[in-house]
Order: sequence, then structure tokens, then C-alpha cells
Amino acid sequence: MATDEWKHCADWLVRCNILPEEHRATQANASAFDLAQALRDGVLICHLLNNLSPGSVDLKDFSQRPQLSQFLCLKNIRTFLQTCQTHFGLSPSDLFDPLDLFEVKDFRKVLNTLSKLSKTPIARRKCSGFPPEQTTPHRPSRRYTDEDEDIYGNLPDLALRHDLDDNEEIYDHVYQEDDDEIYEDLCRRRHRRESSVSELPPPVTKRDFCIKELHDTEKNYVEALRMIQTHFIKPLRDIIPPADRDVIFAHIEKLLEIHKKFQLELQEACVMGNKKIGEVFVKYKKSLLLYGNYCSDMPKAQEKLEDVLKRSENIRTQIEACEKKANEGKFKLRDLLHVPMQRVLKYHLLLRELIKQSGKTAEDKDSLQEGLEAMMDLSLYVNEVKRDNETLQLISEIQASIGDLQMYLPKTPANTTLKDYGRLQKDGELKVKNHTDNRVRIRYIFLFDKVMLMCKARMVDRLFSGESYSFKEAIILAVYKVHDQQPANRETQRRGEKWTSSFIMAKKDGSNAFTFFAKTEDTRAKWIDAIKLALENASPPQGINYVMHTFDKPTECSVCHKLLRGVFFQGYKCTDPGSDIAVHKECIGKPPNTGSRVPPIPARVIGQVRALCNYNGTPSPGAGRPALSFQKDDVIKLLNNDAQWWKGLLNGDEGWFPSQLVQEENNPRIRRKPSYLDVKMKNGTPSIVSPPRPHSPANNVPYVNVDSDGMSSQLNVYKWFVGPMDRDTANRRLGNMPNGTFLIRVSENPGRRGELSLSIRYDNQVRHIRVEKNAEGLFYLADTKFFSSLPELVEFYQDNSLADSFPGVDTVLKFPFKSQAGGGANARILGYAEAVYDYAATATSQLSLCRGDKVAILSKTGSDKGWWKGEHCVTGKNGYFPLAYVRELDDD
Repeated sequence: MATDEWKHCADWLVRCNILPEEHRATQANASAFDLAQALRDGVLICHLLNNLSPGSVDLKDFSQRPQLSQFLCLKNIRTFLQTCQTHFGLSPSDLFDPLDLFEVKDFRKVLNTLSKLSKTPIARRKCSGFPPEQTTPHRPSRRYTDEDEDIYGNLPDLALRHDLDDNEEIYDHVYQEDDDEIYEDLCRRRHRRESSVSELPPPVTKRDFCIKELHDTEKNYVEALRMIQTHFIKPLRDIIPPADRDVIFAHIEKLLEIHKKFQLELQEACVMGNKKIGEVFVKYKKSLLLYGNYCSDMPKAQEKLEDVLKRSENIRTQIEACEKKANEGKFKLRDLLHVPMQRVLKYHLLLRELIKQSGKTAEDKDSLQEGLEAMMDLSLYVNEVKRDNETLQLISEIQASIGDLQMYLPKTPANTTLKDYGRLQKDGELKVKNHTDNRVRIRYIFLFDKVMLMCKARMVDRLFSGESYSFKEAIILAVYKVHDQQPANRETQRRGEKWTSSFIMAKKDGSNAFTFFAKTEDTRAKWIDAIKLALENASPPQGINYVMHTFDKPTECSVCHKLLRGVFFQGYKCTDPGSDIAVHKECIGKPPNTGSRVPPIPARVIGQVRALCNYNGTPSPGAGRPALSFQKDDVIKLLNNDAQWWKGLLNGDEGWFPSQLVQEENNPRIRRKPSYLDVKMKNGTPSIVSPPRPHSPANNVPYVNVDSDGMSSQLNVYKWFVGPMDRDTANRRLGNMPNGTFLIRVSENPGRRGELSLSIRYDNQVRHIRVEKNAEGLFYLADTKFFSSLPELVEFYQDNSLADSFPGVDTVLKFPFKSQAGGGANARILGYAEAVYDYAATATSQLSLCRGDKVAILSKTGSDKGWWKGEHCVTGKNGYFPLAYVRELDDD
């Protein structure tokens, strides 16, 4: 059976530690396409070869984050195929074609190659291959059945309709980068040796332990830098030629000098307390920008080290002797040179934990927060330097693959290269019609911020040379506009016809135009989005006097004072005469920030209301909420209109008031929600009429039986409604979920069958609360708050603590159960974050944020790189955002 083939392959990849055991391709309802999606970008199969034979694929020879670029994905796949032939001994006939995997044209051939690989002697040393050896003495060769063809035959169409997966979580499962482990080992080893010597008193509180870790690891890091100087730089001074030595050990001694001073001041702050810890980090942020240079020069240092090791046996012997003397030969010099990068990216993590353990009332909370902001900004800067260096390498490879590009570029300076046109936004195959001759041709498109290159792909050698390209046309984006076309009609889409989804790029002066045809509507939409973003990057609509600019040294934004990120086109420069303004894209046109602290989140005004009478706080909003007093006819800015109490802003004061006391100012965005209060006017003064009393069995009113009310199908669209579920099942399903995860279920317990219950995980336990319904049909948890529908009840308690009615459960409803349990690891919501700064996306994989926007955090895998993945709570778009621009919302 074909089903056995791909399932055996998935099992083998799990045994090789490439796929995690819980990956969707291993689930009972998985399909062959689930496995194909995980492999299509070529990353995991390259890591597979290194797992089977460490070092068989150099990490610099394939892209570990292809960012959905077809050019990079095919490069990865070709690297895999080349290594299978040259290192593992597979014959050319055993290998699939790169497009067999990337476009899933022949997944059976891919599985055959992987099976052959699994049976090689090198691979067998790791684990047994697949399919398993037959135990029967003879089995006739099988023929593929129609069922087999059904399993694999539709995969190319599925690949067309589905983007490549973002396998960030899986990549981290298999990464073989030992840099972090090396640094931790160095710290632990020294900590054991020097455990009896510490300048700090024995830690007692969790905060004390955080301070001790910060202090001790910094001290150990200085010792690590000193070790490199003492055991490598000085002994090798007369061994390695000066020019080579300067490249290999670039910046190490300067970093040592900086950190010796930094460590002394940090120790003084930790021990004496006469200087705040956060202030030390803010003071040294500028000096630590040297890590940007260190990051940029790291690849050259590694290459130079490899070169001298190969070039001179004497140098190799001397370096090995230094390694043995320095750390008993446990770590190579190449490994030790990565330690500084690991250290600088840990500061914001250490400070974040210190702030968490210090509590909200800590005396130095503000100082620590400023230190954290400084280190998050530094971390993002360093990581973007690394990312930009990888981007420049990619651009260089693209330029090299287009052999005749330089002679056809539009009139530009002689030394112009592709990097002068910005970052790559998208690449792939489209059909193009030039309106000058109306001929339709297949072209491979490279879209940069400023230019679109149209090329013809030429296959030289499918494995060793890959594709090369012949340059055909260039569109300078600034002189073109993109025009959307009507989507292909439904009948065309139903028939699955390709190349029917089009859009037009027309020259602004009307002299020429191109029509582009994509294979699917989804592909067409993504190309249009990428082109619009490229146009926005190169010519920001919020500032026509700002241009993309490459700054030759680290530069702070003139508005937000955060660092401009990366090494080329880091931001925008104002072109006004005499201006030296430099800004991020999101800061164009804004006035400079005058404060150094994180600005408060602005309240989002959703409308205006007019007061019908005076209100001085009676009745009280309760639950510790402040009342907003007002006079009749006052116009109040509305901030929240949940249920019976609304929140408003008047004369700079925020507070709550009964919604019946105001009248909407004709704003369609305001929807009055049902109240559990009946407010009556008596002599111009509001008074409260008691709410309806809940029903009792004596009332002989049927309880809220969901099925009998016909509501079940309507509620299934909500991620918190699960339908029939008993108490034990709810305990089991919520047991491993984050605190705050909740569901509403139809009870199956004998005493309450058909009735509703709210189950929520709180304080690592699952609590169950009855959802009641009174004679008037209003829902409630406690008899003080009533709602006309279940969704409105849930919405209220998502913003208001249950403790008002249930003192033992002090939490809001945070994570709907289905958002945590459905769709695999990436679908689980880890928490929520709120933007404290605006952020303008510069790539289609990123989220744009406005201050105050909320994001559901889907992954923190990229924390060390300064990015999280999330879903925008308003637009629903998934993407990456810089964690330095948000603050994670606390449990309260």
C-alpha cells in the first residue's frame, strides 16, 4: 500500500530525530501531503543528512530559513541531492528531480530516494531503514493500484493551493547549532570550580537567584573572553600571519576591555546597590553595538580559520595544542568564537526574568524596564545585522545566477549591484504578456523593493549547477502602478484551470504595460500584496520627502530613538535641505519622543456618547473599577461598551458608568449590549430596579438545553464551545493546557444532562462553573450579571475577572479551548501581547502593528532572534513581529 510508504518514511524521520513525535504527519488522520509539506523547502532533509553523518552538509551551503523563496528552496533540495550522491553513494538513477519535491510532482520518487538513503551503510549506523525488511522468504513485486495513484496523484494540485509551511518549530527540533550549549557548559564548568567564591550573599528569593545568575554568568563570560586572549591570541601571535590573525580574532580584545568594565559596574550594582542594574545596561548599550560588527565579521573569521587550518599543518598543530591547554580539547576554536554572540543575545532574557521575579512594586522596576528595552533593542539590531548579511549573500547568489544581468540594467552608476535595489520580496514563476507585442511567455520573476526582474530559466545541470537565468526585462517599480484584475470566474476555478488569475503592471505615463498570469487566485493575491509592499517600502506614502537609505554606522531613529536595523537600507532619510532626520518606516512624519520610558498604551476611542443625566458614581461599577462622573449633556469618548457597564474618557479621566445613562452620537460602530441592570430615571436621578430573579425548578421552566433550543449548530463556530462533554473528559482535555484556557460544554453528567457548564484551567487545576438561565431567558454565572446570549457572557468575562462572582477563581477567560487544541503546535496560543510602539512591516511575512493592537502569540521560537510569531487579533493575519515592540500581557 502507498499509505505504508509515506507512513514508514515519517516514522523513520521521527527515529532520526528530524520530525517531532507529535508532528501532524504522524497523527492518525494524517495524509501524505502533510509529510510532503514538511519537506518541500529542503531544510529538514539537509538536517537529516547531518544527523546521519555530522558535517556532511556545511550549514553555510544551505538556507536554514528559506523564507518561502523558491530560489532558496530549490538550492536546499539540490544541496541534499548532491550530498546523497557524493557522500552517501547514491547513484543518479536513485535521485528525484528537485521539482518532484518542491512542486510535489512525483512524491513516490522522493520516498524512493529517502528509502535508498535509509538503507545506505552510513544511515544504518543511525537507525534501521524503511520500509522494514520483509520477514517472508519471497514476495512478488507489487504493482501500484488505483488507490495508490489517488494518494499521490492529487499532491501537485494540493501544492498549488497551499503555501509552503512555516516549519519554525520543527527546525528548532533538529538544529545542530551547539553554540548555546558550549556557552552554558563553559559557565557551568567554571561555576562548579568557583562555587565557593562569590561576591554576592547566598540567594533567598527568586529575585536573588536571578541577580546571582546575571552576575555570575557575566563574570564567567569575561573569563571566557580572557581565555581566548590568553590561550589563543597571544600564543598564536607569531604563528598565524598578522592579516589572517586580525580577521580570525576581530573585535575579541576590544570586547574583553568593554566587558571587564561592564562586569565591575554590574557587580557593584548587584552587591552594593548604590547603582541600579538597569542603569548599567542603558549606559553600556552604545559600547555593545560593537557586536553588530562582530556579527558581520563572523563568517569571514570562520572562513579564514578554515583556510589557515587547511593551508598549514604547523598552524593546525599549534591551534590544537592551544585548544587542549585551554579546555582539555573539549571545544574547538571555531566553537569558542561563537560564544560572544550567545552572550549578547541573553541579556534581554535574563532581564525579563529578573523583572518578572521582582514584582510590580520593586523599587527599581522602572530602571530594570529601561535596561530591558535597551537590551531588546540591541538584540534586535544584532539579529537584523545577521539576517541582512544572509540576505546580501542571497542577493549575490541571485545576481551570479543571472549571467547577463549587468549589461542590461537600466542606466545606473557603474558599480551598481542588485543590493542597491533593496531586499528580495518574492520570487517564482509567472506567465507574462508584454503589451507591446501581446506575446505570452513564461518568466521567472525576482521582485525587489525597487525593481522587478523578468528572466528565463535555463537548466544547466539539475544537481550540480541548478538553474541559471537569462535576463529579459526589468521594471523599475517607481514608474509603474499595479492594477488588480477581476478574479477568475468560479467555473474556471472549479475546473482547476491554471494561469487564469491575472494582474497588470502599467507604466504611469501609459507608454507600456505587462499582464501577469498566476497559477491560482491565492498566488495572484500574494504577488499583488508583495508588489504593493515593495512600492510602499521604496516610496512610503506617509512621506514623499523620505527615501530608503543605507547608513554606514549604527544610527538611532530620530523619532523613537531605537536603533535602525540591519546593514543596508536600515531606514529612511529625509531629503529636505539641511535635514539629518533618520527614521524607521513606521516613524515617518511623527514628532520625536521626548520620554525615555515606554509610552502608555493610548485608549482606543470607539465612538462618542452624550449623557442623559448627572452621574456621580451611584450605583457603583463594582469589581474595583473607578466610576466616571459626568453632568447631563457632557460628551464622553467611549472606550469600551461591553454589556451593562461602559467605559469612557472625559476631561482626561477614565472610568465606568451604566450604559442606560447615555445616548449614542449616531456612531454605527457602537452596539448597545444587553444589560443586567434596569436603570430608571426618577426626578432626573438614576435608580436601579432589581434584576429578574433566576428560575427555580418550581418554576417548571425547562433549563437551557442547547439541543432543544436549536443553538448547538450556531455555537459550534465559537472556539470555546465543544458541545456534549462530561466533567472527566473536560478535566483530561484541559489538564495540559495553559492556565486561563476555557470551554463551555453541554454536560453529560446524569444530574445535569443537557445543561451548560463553563470549565476553566486556573492555578493548574480545572474548575467547573454552572451556566444558569433564568425564567426570562437570560444567561448568568452569578445572579448579579445577566446576558441575553452565551457569546455576550463569554465576551464580558474575557475582560472582567470571575473573582467578582467566584472569589476563588481570580482570572478572566483567556484562551478558547479550540485555539489551543486544534491544528497542531503552531495553532496553540501561548499568550497575548500588546503593541507599545507602531511597527510597519517590510516583508509579507511580518505583521504591521499600531500602538495598542493586541496579538495572540503563536510561537516564541524566535525569541533569541528578537521575533515572535502571532495572529493579529483584529485582522486575523499571521506573521512575525519584533518582541521589542510589544509587551506581553500579564496573567492579570
